[in-house]
Amino acid sequence: MLRLIGYSLGWIMKLCFDLTHNYGVSVILFTFFTKIILFFVSIITQKNSIKMVKMMPEENALKIKYIDDKDKLADERLALYKKYKYSPFVSLIPLFIQIPLVLGLVYIIYHPLNFILDFPSDTIDKLREWLSSSFPNMSIEENSYQLEIINQIKHGTAAVPDFLMDSAVRIRDLNMNFAGMDLSLTPSFSENYILLLIPLLSGLSAWLMCYIQNKINILQVTQGNMNKLLTTLFMVAFSTYFAFLVPAGVGLYWIFGNLFSIPSMYLLNMVIPPKKYVDYDYLLKMNQVRIEKEKVYKMYSSREKADYKKFFAVENMKLMFYSESNGFYKYFSGMIDYICQNSDLDIHYVTSDPNDNIFNDKRKNIHAYYISSDKYLIPLFMRLECDMCVMTVPDLEKYHIKRSRVRKDIEYVMVSHGIGSSALTLRKGALDWYDTIFCPGKDSVSEIRDAEELYKTPKKRLVETGYPLIDEMIEKYESEEHKKNEIPKILIAPSWQPDNITDLCIEQILDELKKRKCEIIVRPHPQQVRHEPEKFDVLKEKYKNIDNVEIQTDFSSNSPVMESDLLITDWSDISWEFAFVTKRPVLFIDTPMKIMNPEYDLIKTKPINITLRNVIGKSIAPENIETLNSVVDELFENLDEYKKVITETHREHVFNIGKSSRLCGKYIIKSLEGKI
Repeated sequence: MLRLIGYSLGWIMKLCFDLTHNYGVSVILFTFFTKIILFFVSIITQKNSIKMVKMMPEENALKIKYIDDKDKLADERLALYKKYKYSPFVSLIPLFIQIPLVLGLVYIIYHPLNFILDFPSDTIDKLREWLSSSFPNMSIEENSYQLEIINQIKHGTAAVPDFLMDSAVRIRDLNMNFAGMDLSLTPSFSENYILLLIPLLSGLSAWLMCYIQNKINILQVTQGNMNKLLTTLFMVAFSTYFAFLVPAGVGLYWIFGNLFSIPSMYLLNMVIPPKKYVDYDYLLKMNQVRIEKEKVYKMYSSREKADYKKFFAVENMKLMFYSESNGFYKYFSGMIDYICQNSDLDIHYVTSDPNDNIFNDKRKNIHAYYISSDKYLIPLFMRLECDMCVMTVPDLEKYHIKRSRVRKDIEYVMVSHGIGSSALTLRKGALDWYDTIFCPGKDSVSEIRDAEELYKTPKKRLVETGYPLIDEMIEKYESEEHKKNEIPKILIAPSWQPDNITDLCIEQILDELKKRKCEIIVRPHPQQVRHEPEKFDVLKEKYKNIDNVEIQTDFSSNSPVMESDLLITDWSDISWEFAFVTKRPVLFIDTPMKIMNPEYDLIKTKPINITLRNVIGKSIAPENIETLNSVVDELFENLDEYKKVITETHREHVFNIGKSSRLCGKYIIKSLEGKI
């Protein structure tokens, strides 16, 4: 294989030598030729690198999302590569070409009789026999015998037979010197010390190439300083060491290969400018987010392990709550307060948020645990041995959260974290593995029963509790004095779904509203903030100098809902919370509907997300955002009428207004006492 590569490149080297009649210059010319070949290949890799850099924010988001699930990360990364039509192997093409070029050049330099002097094979064989007979005790490596022939003939160490005299004359005339260095020799510390310039210059040229590369190469620019430093150190060390292993001619090729790479990089950026396609500021910001997340993950890993052991050290556990993040405590708080006040039950509260406010709750019967990674969360649920598990998480048993494999009689209770349609916004069968559902209103009961009838699934226990969060919000709202806002306050709260307000038109909405004299609060869905934090960091950065725009990503407080005069959303259940608490209207943006279950229309009960949309407010299409301010004016002009309609709608569709937390807590206590 090496011989084939050598002969393929040999005629190019011979042409270079015939043009220059200087061995060193011919090597430099040969190097220049290879860089021309590599430049056209580099155009392909540059395009591929741009694809890679463009998708880096999404890839970093995946690394954050699946920081503890390497298999899932690999699957999602592969899907991302397909989306961008990116191939990691394309970036290796220059390397695959460079290696044969170097190996071919090594072969050429070790065989100058073949490629420079163009000796026929029979003459080379005779010269080799002469070398062996003249120096029978000499140990000669197989690949360097031609260089040894040249060395012995040039120095006249042994008499050359008459029939080889013409060949000897040509060999003596072959000049392999360049700048006082014999390029046929290998640098070493034992002799020909001038050859040490080759490793020295090889290392320096590698440093210079890396320095420029770190400044302008699309991939290197995105790397952290430590990665850049390590890459540079490796290249300098490798280039220096490599030059000690091969003849100086190969080292010369390596030196000028590094030097020629510099103008090649500049030219490549002129042909395909990366800044035309890539937002470097955003990219670096996203990379920093990923690094910080990884630091947090490592920082809390020992705590998670300790809490996991502590959880399973509990004997005869009766009641467990699980929360995905700090923002979900509000769905449990009322029933937990009731349980604490009316029983001596210990509440074991597992959360996947290390900064959950539950850790600040000092009540003696509340025990909090931080469990986040699949490494611990999956086995925790599989090994669970409590009497009741209360969650807001749908799709029990379908994904990573399973019913216990140890104890079959655990009662799994689903707490609804929205009034909207479960048939529309949850996946098909999302509630099938729950035993009990706390239902906020008559529509949810009808939908669940319709689905059970349609799919012939076992009937669940449906408890007509009402919706504790709205009750608590109403109680707080009505207990406080509300002064009219000096300027209107508008809350924008997108849902979490593909093509929501954030994805489609948040900036257009903000650009329209900022023309008004009003205060604007953007409060995205907690899950979208959790999975795409970088998106909101960028939004904060863009509007940081706009006085009347605020981007909120802390969901521990509901005060923005309480204080706003108008809500703008798409398909978020916050529309019910806002309307039923404040009795003020909602402006809906008709983004693509959030359909988690494509078979929702087979269920008899129609989703209130659709039927009540234009009852509690108005809706406009994303392409009509320019009419936003006129619709806002219309809603503000009819506030009194909307107050009456919204009050009646609330009473008609929601159970037990003002009593829901007590009913939830009472059910939990009675069930655990065996009284249900």
